[in-house]
Amino acid sequence: MPPFRMLLPSGWLAFDLSEENEDRVISQGLARLAASGNGGMSATIGPMLRDAFASLRRQNGFAYAIPGEAAPTWAVGPASIIGIKRTSTPEVTLDDVVMHVVAEFGAAPLGGDERILAWAETRTVTVQGEQARALTLNYLIPIPGTRRTQAVQWTVTTACAPDLPEDAPGLQQWKLLFDVHMATFAWVQE
Repeated sequence: MPPFRMLLPSGWLAFDLSEENEDRVISQGLARLAASGNGGMSATIGPMLRDAFASLRRQNGFAYAIPGEAAPTWAVGPASIIGIKRTSTPEVTLDDVVMHVVAEFGAAPLGGDERILAWAETRTVTVQGEQARALTLNYLIPIPGTRRTQAVQWTVTTACAPDLPEDAPGLQQWKLLFDVHMATFAWVQE
């Protein structure tokens, strides 16, 4: 993976997907749950997080970011950013992926910048018996020199109330925040 740079929202923390970081993030998360009076969820959340980390590594995940304690709390809900390296296969090329997300989700260049293809997905999920809406923002960026056979996909995910209108100001600000930060992505010349 070539070196890159990208600004994150204020107070966010970025990590690679090493096992050392996995242990640290899970421990910090469980401590926050306990401090908020939700320590009973640890038995469920800990294994779920370990499974998520293992799944990301199987999918060529290389980085993730989460709000740190200093991050603003105005956001719609809990959020994360995940970086995955995508590679064409004989069965599914990156061009096939692009055609699919354009047709299915209305993917378009981010702010007219053809380096970054952006699209959003929404689905209803159940978290501990409660329904929520999962909003996923995706950003696909080809890796230079790979002739569109490799790309980085950044995926930003949050959960919000299932009845939150699409045009809710907080939701629109959240989308804009990540569009702006993803627009700062650039490959760094070595």
